[in-house]
Amino acid sequence: MYVNLYPNKELKKTKRVLLWIGILMLCGGLSALFVEFVAREEVRWSWAGGALAVSVIGMLGFAVGASYIRLKDAYFSMTPERIAYRLTLYGAEHTIYWDAIDSIQASEHALVFDLKDSEQLIMRLGHIQSPEIANHVSVSIQLAAIQQHVEVNQVPVSAQHVSL
Repeated sequence: MYVNLYPNKELKKTKRVLLWIGILMLCGGLSALFVEFVAREEVRWSWAGGALAVSVIGMLGFAVGASYIRLKDAYFSMTPERIAYRLTLYGAEHTIYWDAIDSIQASEHALVFDLKDSEQLIMRLGHIQSPEIANHVSVSIQLAAIQQHVEVNQVPVSAQHVSL
């Protein structure tokens, strides 16, 4: 199962906003630099540093909006061997193998994976834009966990099979 968490329409809208904000910041920063170094007799270095910072941030926004810097896909993928996901465009990618999961705690806002090596991994469902897709991802993981014989919400594996 593969779900794209950031549809193309929303991605294009975000990139367009970043492009225009980047252009405005870049133009504003460059004009402030021009004023500091050309139009004024005495350079105010703190103002010049701020103008340079605004210009650099504007350049980054422009680069992302114009696709010179590529955004990563936000996705959720699940197979019989593993769960893989990246919930935000700049977030880290996580891969969890079913045989490494001891139990799962599911709530409305997050899934907490208790791993067999005593670590916890939290999947925050609030990072998913659509509440319907977040609910679908949560329910799919819980159903797959039952099939994989993983404890869900402190219900023992043997009790899960009886209720099916």
